[in-house]
Amino acid sequence: MDREQLNTDIETYHKMVYRLAYSCTGNRFDAEDITQDTFIRLYRYKKDFSGDDHKKAFLIRVTVNLSKDMQKSAWFRKRTELNNQIHANENPGEKLIEKENEKTLQEYILALKPKYRAVIFLHYFEDYSTAEIAKTLNIPESTVTTRLSRARGHLKTEITNMKEIYCI
Repeated sequence: MDREQLNTDIETYHKMVYRLAYSCTGNRFDAEDITQDTFIRLYRYKKDFSGDDHKKAFLIRVTVNLSKDMQKSAWFRKRTELNNQIHANENPGEKLIEKENEKTLQEYILALKPKYRAVIFLHYFEDYSTAEIAKTLNIPESTVTTRLSRARGHLKTEITNMKEIYCI
């Protein structure tokens, strides 16, 4: 692969890879690292792709694998997060208007286990069918269906609980 093709692929797939990495890790810095590593793997990949769908599936699989590898690492398990307030004020030009203690849908999704976040992201944000997700993640289609169902249940429960708290 030449650099020109890599630049084209980065322009085409960067947002998708980053969003998937972010949904798996819940941290933008880790997502940026995984995104960069994913495109390095693409650049080093020696075989030709049969089409854009094959390349997209490759990028998704590499992103998910790198996210899992990071979460298994001793470094990841032993680190501590900085206060979220530090990250909220990184870009002084952006004004974040949020009510105190109120979560966004993204925060609810990030609170899910990584195995649920991946299927939610691929199904709802990338419009993959359960069969495509199963093939991409190399898991049975019934597992994808179960994970989607459980993730929806968790999201429904959490959102309902928050509404009850604020509607009193």
